[in-house]
Amino acid sequence: MATLLFEIGTEELPAWYVTQGRAALAELAAERFAAARLDVGSIDAYATPRRLALLVHDLADASERRIERRRGPAAAVAFDDDGAPSAAAVGFARGQGVAPEALQVEETDRGTYVFAEVATGGTPAQEVLPELLAGLVRDLPAPRKMRWGEVETPFVRPVAWLTARLDDAVVPVEVAGRRAEGGTYGHRVHAPGPVALEAPEAYVEALRGAYVLADPAERRDRTRDLVAAAAEAEGLHPAWTEALLDEVVDLVEWPVAILGRFDARYLALPDVVLEAVMIHHQRFVPLAGTDGALADAFVGVSNTDPVDVDVVRRGYEAVLDGRLYDARFFWDADRANTLAHHAWGLSGIAFQRDLGTIADKVARVGVGVGRLMERVGAPDDVRRTVEAAGPLLRADAATEMVGELPELEGEMGRAYAREEGLGDAVAQALLDGVRPTTPGGTLPEGEAGALLAAADRADTLLGFFALGKRPSGSADPFALRRAAGALARIAAARAWEVPLRDLVAAAAAAYADGPVEVGDEVVDAVTAFVWERVAQLLAAEGADVLAVRAATADGPPVIDAARRAHLLVALEGSEAFAALRATYKRAANLAEGAAEGVAADPARFETPEAERLYAALAPARDGVAALLAEARAQMPAWSLGAGPERAPTPGAGVEAVTALKAPLDAFLDGVLVMVDDPALRANRLALLREVRDVLRALGAIEELGG
Repeated sequence: MATLLFEIGTEELPAWYVTQGRAALAELAAERFAAARLDVGSIDAYATPRRLALLVHDLADASERRIERRRGPAAAVAFDDDGAPSAAAVGFARGQGVAPEALQVEETDRGTYVFAEVATGGTPAQEVLPELLAGLVRDLPAPRKMRWGEVETPFVRPVAWLTARLDDAVVPVEVAGRRAEGGTYGHRVHAPGPVALEAPEAYVEALRGAYVLADPAERRDRTRDLVAAAAEAEGLHPAWTEALLDEVVDLVEWPVAILGRFDARYLALPDVVLEAVMIHHQRFVPLAGTDGALADAFVGVSNTDPVDVDVVRRGYEAVLDGRLYDARFFWDADRANTLAHHAWGLSGIAFQRDLGTIADKVARVGVGVGRLMERVGAPDDVRRTVEAAGPLLRADAATEMVGELPELEGEMGRAYAREEGLGDAVAQALLDGVRPTTPGGTLPEGEAGALLAAADRADTLLGFFALGKRPSGSADPFALRRAAGALARIAAARAWEVPLRDLVAAAAAAYADGPVEVGDEVVDAVTAFVWERVAQLLAAEGADVLAVRAATADGPPVIDAARRAHLLVALEGSEAFAALRATYKRAANLAEGAAEGVAADPARFETPEAERLYAALAPARDGVAALLAEARAQMPAWSLGAGPERAPTPGAGVEAVTALKAPLDAFLDGVLVMVDDPALRANRLALLREVRDVLRALGAIEELGG
């Protein structure tokens, strides 16, 4: 067993690829070692902005040896009349590297053939590794690769060096214009020269001595600690997110925290603006006081340990001051006009060529949200908020601040509304109306904003579907999957007891006068598309595909679909329910022949089995109602993607439901349903239809397996 070190040194990698590339390299290496039949114990992966590396432990000295049986020609043509090997047999044996007399004859399903036993594998690792490691460089996946100089092999960034050590030996890897060495290279500034390695296992420690923290976890901990210490020295604490920490960690090899300050007059800006300028523009860490309000201080994380910290600090402060000066200018300029004035500016911002401007879209949302409020029964105070906020939705997209910092759309709408005195409810609705902005992003906090956001997403889906611009494969240029997921998540989180199709159809009313035709076919297509997203979100929570299919078959409200899916998953653990399900399928199939609107008449049953089954329906119906009530109590609302740990657990209602199995079995086994007498047949079918309807309140359980 040996230890292998393989490192790809590069020019600075983009921060978004450091973690992604590290994971991809480890996964690809594991696949290639398995394909080469080189056993490994474990693989540690490392990454910094200038390197991707693997440390492979307990690597086998040679590929695994195997004996393979390879089939040759049929025995009838492999030997002549005297039993001597024919030319066909001799040629086959030569091709397999065995003597003709070593061939074996064996009967198979397809006839009698000759076979050769061939030993494969056993190739020394030193012979396998050069091409295997070169293949990792050539085939490492990345969204975008570049070429440089005359090098034919593309990579994310130009390859600066390669390190390949198998214990004490250098592996002769040549790829991307580089030949592998036995050592590595340190920090670009503090230790730019070669770094010798006593052994592959010394890699991390040797780089640490050369001002490089190769282990992302170690770099992350050090960065967090340094920033916290710099803030604590001023009586403050970092106000950063995990996303910012992740990005900063992937921008440096040797983190150094430098505290800076900015003019306190900029604290008059909303915190979201300060954070956006510091985080998105400069990757600085904002600092806050004990009251949670931002302070006039920040921490920058440098990739070098400067001789004169003050020089770097002043540079940080000067750059930030320029950014904040611009932000203050935008803030003052935008507030010189009302949001209603900015809303006029939306008529000059295109939404989509055939669907008009953003102003046109906001007008459609206003119509759609009116219908939507009727469907969900919105109270008067919510209606008033929607009516006030609706015309101002996305008005901040026309402001200078959002033009400079697009990620603040919605946030600035709320801030300007508050400054204008429109009230907290309207201000919050303007922010909520654009949420969520990412697949798992924050959902609207209030009902008014949720209604606006739902109408907005439905309008987008309907318009693009009417134009035939549906997602295809992995291509989704208009982010329609995100819009569908947002609509589903909002509906579940607000617990709207309205069928999903009705929500979509409410928004479709806005297209009555154009600009595109939105008929029932488009509404149905959008509804089906949103159900696909619901299914994916529920599957991510642990609900299997059959339970999701059963829960959504009749197009219920999204919240009911979530409740029923998790309830059915829980019921699947009951043997009694599984047994009932199998019997139910027989009844449901027969019930398809029952006439609509015809109830079973107990006076015409004629058999005790029918009477007992009819008597069992009432308690079963109560049991189903109890199960659904428990699900509603345990899931009053549901943020799709929250996970199964909060899913409902069925209670006493299970026994009342599963008690239906015995009389149902007795009826199906002892009573001929399809009798010649039309009236009697119709009555028995009606009874089975009632059984089906009782259980179908849980979902289309005939869709479940078994």
